[in-house]
Amino acid sequence: MTRQRPTNLRWLSTASLLALACATPALAQAPASTPAPRGETAPDAGASFPAEFFAQYNPVTAADMVARVPGFELRDGDDRRGFAATAGNLLVNGERPSSKAAPSDLLKRIPAASVLRIELLSGSNSTIDIRGQSQVVNVVVNRATRADSATTFVAGLRHIQYSNRIGWALQASRTLSLTPTAELALDIQAPNTLGRGVVRERLASGAGVFTGTRYQVSKANNRTLQGSASLRWRPAPADAVNFNLQYVPVWNGSESVQLETVASGVLRSSLDGDIAYKNNYSAEFGGDWERRFGTDLTVKLIGLVSHTSVDQLDSFDIFTAPAARTLRTQDRTTRSGERIGRMQVKWDASPAHTLEFGGEGAFNFRDTTLDIINQPQGGPAVRVPLAVANARVEELRGEVYANDIWTVSPRLSVETGVNFEVSRITQTGDQTKERSFNYVKPHLTATYAFDPRTTVRLVLQRDVAQLDFAEFSSAVDFLNTSTIQGNPDLVPERAWKSRLELERRFDQKAAITLAAFADRVEDVHDLVVVGGLDAYGNIGKGTRAGVEARATIPLRGVGLPNAELRLSGLYQQTRVTDPITGEARSFSIPLERQGTAAGSATLNTANKDWAYLVNFRQNLPDISAAWGATLLQWAGRQEYRRAEILEYARPKPRLDLFFETTAIKPVTLRLYVNNILVSSEERTRTFFQTDRSSGVVQRVEDRISLGGADGSRLVGFVISGRF
Repeated sequence: MTRQRPTNLRWLSTASLLALACATPALAQAPASTPAPRGETAPDAGASFPAEFFAQYNPVTAADMVARVPGFELRDGDDRRGFAATAGNLLVNGERPSSKAAPSDLLKRIPAASVLRIELLSGSNSTIDIRGQSQVVNVVVNRATRADSATTFVAGLRHIQYSNRIGWALQASRTLSLTPTAELALDIQAPNTLGRGVVRERLASGAGVFTGTRYQVSKANNRTLQGSASLRWRPAPADAVNFNLQYVPVWNGSESVQLETVASGVLRSSLDGDIAYKNNYSAEFGGDWERRFGTDLTVKLIGLVSHTSVDQLDSFDIFTAPAARTLRTQDRTTRSGERIGRMQVKWDASPAHTLEFGGEGAFNFRDTTLDIINQPQGGPAVRVPLAVANARVEELRGEVYANDIWTVSPRLSVETGVNFEVSRITQTGDQTKERSFNYVKPHLTATYAFDPRTTVRLVLQRDVAQLDFAEFSSAVDFLNTSTIQGNPDLVPERAWKSRLELERRFDQKAAITLAAFADRVEDVHDLVVVGGLDAYGNIGKGTRAGVEARATIPLRGVGLPNAELRLSGLYQQTRVTDPITGEARSFSIPLERQGTAAGSATLNTANKDWAYLVNFRQNLPDISAAWGATLLQWAGRQEYRRAEILEYARPKPRLDLFFETTAIKPVTLRLYVNNILVSSEERTRTFFQTDRSSGVVQRVEDRISLGGADGSRLVGFVISGRF
């Protein structure tokens, strides 16, 4: 099968180049930025943005402010091993949060009124922990004036096309002063998604002869309540203590109806399904204690406990022409959790060297059971056997590390370090297995500032991916007639990664970043065959290489005052040898592993050949308003299974529009229409005789998905403010 490449990629590239060309005069003529007051900017590289810089965007929370930092893209953290490795590129008052909650969610809990400034830091820094990231944003909060601040709120309604129902989102945050040295931040969120999806499939033989149709309608009811609390306490001038608590109960469910006909239109089969979740929640408790011993030595202890529970019951009433009927049920329970203890020591050994060392211990587990029962009409219930349906996986892991941050000169800083990890993974249940691993993970980051506005960064590192314990046990997707076998032999994907990045800041509002990267990957995570079934596993060595660009461009130079254009783009190639055909191909991205940008325009680039995001915004100060548009698209992907290939494509780009106003004080009202072009996903599923190596196509299913948060038009409004 050939990969589909939308022709609009050419005009997008041309348009982006024209935009950059038109904006060049504005960049070149931009006045030099005023030097920031002492202490507001990282000493080696970066930029500082006072709270007043964001006033034009009418921010309610720190998330609104970070989203407007020129030349920066917030990352919610990578799926990597260890507490520090999974952290995103966010600091609050120079500290990493002692929580595994997404940084984008943590920022929503900080009122904009309490933010003094936001610092964009690049390269290694001896005073602030930015280890492992080429860029970090540091949100500086004035805790002295934050106590008993106004309550911030966000409330909105939205309609998802085809659903004929209204969903909502609610959030409220408040910070309370308990004592002169302690404060409590509270946050509650209640998102609700009431969606409806429609799937149409054309069925054909291997020769392309039409054989029938499949039509499916599903209705989702997803309700969540998230409560969070953060306690910050300074029992003594040299001590800082933080505690974080989060509890998230979830009430999800869905209903599905599916009809399949033969070519003449006569019913072949039908399905009436219901998926219900009960006892579904996640909870997390974390904390840290930092103690300063003089001005040169700091010790920090971090602890984290999390637990997740999911009970899922699937019921399918299946009719097969002319008169057969079967009730199929799938009862799955999942319990998982994590326990982490970490100690880190930072010592300013000399003006040129800062040493950091420490250790981490962790215990992770996932316990899964799956029972599948078929009961024909008028007959007895029959249990369906499935290998590795019941499994408990445990991992005990320890790690020690040491880093040296060397300030070679005012322009050059170099961070070198090494992590050494040992772990033991034990699986019990339907299969019993125990394995031990150890990894040495060196890394180097060098940052050189040619001048205050131009910085180049080089990153070299040995990376080890996190294992998903869900892939150790089997799973069945009955609606898509898909079974994934559990694989106790799965090992982490490893890679030598290199990245070279050039950043140029023209003034406080304009910046361009260009990057090139190349990775040598071992034990590529992909789909393999276990016991004749598809399973997640490892398929050998591979490569990943590409280029990436980001730009923030004020458009005053082309006659658009108070307007800016933000561009993000990626082009990359991945290559690995297919274990079934022996041919070179791209990395496969299984559907279950792919993240999506549900309800918001974000650039999701994981192993995609290309992706782009164009964001335009113009403030209209005369009427206290702003408007903007976002254009987003990414390449299709392929999923290679034993006897089938699934191709996913999104031929149309996603286009979002918004208008917001602050004319009604003291709130901001935002109206939006997302996915105007109805950028829906198309899927082609090609089945082969025996396996893909035969090259003989057995049948083809072409599907178009409409509805849901990703494949339908969204219309809504959001009111935010403080009281």
